[in-house]
Amino acid sequence: MMDVTCTSYSDVRDGSVEARRIEFERLMKKSWRRAYTMAFQLTRNRSDAEDLVQDTFVKAWKGFASFRPERPFINWVLRIMQRAFLDLRRRDNPVRTAESLNGMISPSDGEIQEIPIPDRSPGPEDSYLSQEVRREVTEALGTIPDVYRAAVVLCDIEGLSYAEIAEVQGTTVGTVRSRIHRGRQMLKKELARRQKQ
Repeated sequence: MMDVTCTSYSDVRDGSVEARRIEFERLMKKSWRRAYTMAFQLTRNRSDAEDLVQDTFVKAWKGFASFRPERPFINWVLRIMQRAFLDLRRRDNPVRTAESLNGMISPSDGEIQEIPIPDRSPGPEDSYLSQEVRREVTEALGTIPDVYRAAVVLCDIEGLSYAEIAEVQGTTVGTVRSRIHRGRQMLKKELARRQKQ
């Protein structure tokens, strides 16, 4: 877990930084599991997920003064995480130029199709089957572009509403609907392709 320290004696003396630090650590501990789950879905690697969570919470602490307490902390953190992940991807691949996330959206997507995502708490009788399905879905999710994968994970695994996802991704509800729809279509196609093999 991250250690948040104060830097200024006057801030410590008046207690404002200490009070913020305590509140930040409380919120961080409460949201760490969900943040790690999202980081793992984005990176598909435990070590990279841990690094992404650490980087996200460091950035969140630095910007904590801008956090509005009336809004969900986890949404704010996931938005920071998504930006940090996209920045990392751009740095790791200098050939790629910054691309418009909205440029990948087709306006003629049609109706939203629901793809069932397996329950994360299977009973003992179908534990093996559930783990196998979850593994297949996770691997298939890894093949779809980041922006769609993030939207599907936030909706179908994390259970965020479209409005919450729009806030996390810094876009409109309509764009979120389109991303989720396209992501589910890609996921469905990939799962069907794997079943034929």
